[in-house]
Amino acid sequence: MQHLEYMAAAYIIIWVAILFYFLSLSKREKAIWEELRELRATINKDNTP
Repeated sequence: MQHLEYMAAAYIIIWVAILFYFLSLSKREKAIWEELRELRATINKDNTP
C-alpha cells in the first residue's frame, strides 16, 4: 500500500470533477428551459388575434 494516498486523492479529484460537470449540465438545462418558456410565450403572444 505504498501509494494509497495518491489513489485516494485521484479518486476524490475524479468525483469532484464529475460533480462539477453535472452541476454545469444542470445550469445549462435550466437556461434552455427558461429560453423555451420565453419562446413559447412569444409565439403565443404573436398568435393571439
